[in-house]
Amino acid sequence: MDGRGGKLQDIELAPESTALVIVDMENEFCKPSGKKYIGPQAEGAIRGTAALLRRCRDAGAPVIYVRSVRLPDNPVFTRFGRDHYLIEGTSGPVIVPEVAPLPGEPVVDKHTHDCFYNTRMDALLASMGITPETHAIIVTGVVSTVCVYHAVLGFHVRHFRSVLPLDCTTGPEGAEAFILEQLGGPAYNYNVTLTTSDRLRLTPAGVRA
Repeated sequence: MDGRGGKLQDIELAPESTALVIVDMENEFCKPSGKKYIGPQAEGAIRGTAALLRRCRDAGAPVIYVRSVRLPDNPVFTRFGRDHYLIEGTSGPVIVPEVAPLPGEPVVDKHTHDCFYNTRMDALLASMGITPETHAIIVTGVVSTVCVYHAVLGFHVRHFRSVLPLDCTTGPEGAEAFILEQLGGPAYNYNVTLTTSDRLRLTPAGVRA
C-alpha cells in the first residue's frame, strides 16, 4: 500500500478518444517570481505534465490549455480587496515554457477558478468533437485543490470520464489528501479516475491486447 488507500488505478486510454487539459501552468503559480508561487513542489508537476504532454502529442491526442487571467476591474480586486495578480499583459499569466502550447493548440482563458464559467470551453469542446460519449479527459496542472479541482468537477457534472494523474498536479500541504478524500470517494469516483502517469497507458483502440 502506498498510503493512498488503494484509490489509484491503472488505466488504458485510446489517444483518438482522449484529450489532455492542462490547467494554469503559469509563471504566477509555478515560478518563484510569481505572486502566488506554490513552492518547489511545482517543479514535480511541471516535469510530470511535460512528460505526459509529449506522450499525448506523440500519440495524437488533442491538447487544450486553460489559462487563469484577471483584468484590474475583476470583483476579486474591486469588491473583495485582494491584491492584484494574474493581470493580463504581465508575466504572471504566461504559461511556463516547459509545457508551452504549440501553434494551433487552443488556450481557454478564464477569469475565475472555473474553466467553464463565462469561457469558450463548452463551445471549443463541441467544435473539436469532444463529447462525454466519445472522449475521456486527462486533467493536469495547478493548483490541485483549486482550479484543477474545479476543472475535474466541471467535466464530472458534464458526464465526461476524467482522469487525474497525481504526479502531474500539486498544491499546498495536505492537497493530495484532500484530492484522495474528495475525488476518490463515491460521489465522484464512478467517472473520475485517480492515477499516476506511469500507470496511464495510451494505446490506440485497434492495437489493444
